[in-house]
Amino acid sequence: MWGRAACVTTTRDVPTPDAAERKSPAALRARGGAGLLAVSALLVLSAAIALMAGLGRQPAVPVLGQVPGFDLVERSGRTLGLEALEGRAWVADFIFTSCAGVCPAMTARMARLRHEVPPEVRLVSFTVDPGHDTPDVLADYARGFGADSTWLFLTGPRDAIHDLATDGFKLAALELPPGEQSADGPFLHSSKFVLVDARARIRGYYDSADEQAMTALGADLARVVAEPAPEAP
Repeated sequence: MWGRAACVTTTRDVPTPDAAERKSPAALRARGGAGLLAVSALLVLSAAIALMAGLGRQPAVPVLGQVPGFDLVERSGRTLGLEALEGRAWVADFIFTSCAGVCPAMTARMARLRHEVPPEVRLVSFTVDPGHDTPDVLADYARGFGADSTWLFLTGPRDAIHDLATDGFKLAALELPPGEQSADGPFLHSSKFVLVDARARIRGYYDSADEQAMTALGADLARVVAEPAPEAP
């Protein structure tokens, strides 16, 4: 039948080297060299596949804590709670606008971060000096760093913010006694950035003055953003 005949191959259809060619040392060396090249190529391909597989098995970004609920006031004047950030990743820090030390550098680094992360990611700066940092003061400060509406600046009751920092984020935040001011001023606070996921879980702490830490933040943030969205309750 036609279908069967199409699958039949005779030895006459396959070209074979003659006896002289099979016995030629040059031919044998050529065939051997081709075999070595094929094996080498196979080894290189296997190593590349193994490397790619290893890169795809990076450990998960750890869960380090849970951010508690809060109700604070954004620089726009609107009240904002934790629920406003649900469903998206965000990066937080604690600063105050009259800080003479690390805060300007932290905020400048946060401004750079705004251009390095996806637009759906939020940045959130909490002031540890709410007595001075009213929404209007925060708005002026934010404008000085070119902050857009995806970068939130929050103020509120001092005790609520300090408790949020120490108990919620596990970061230092306190007002120093008179006469014991630090280089920053009358408040002591952490200079770390905190990565928070779409479920308000803390996923990492990063030194804002360390570029390697900032690179790690970018990598961890990309992995957190790529995680499956939380299921609706």
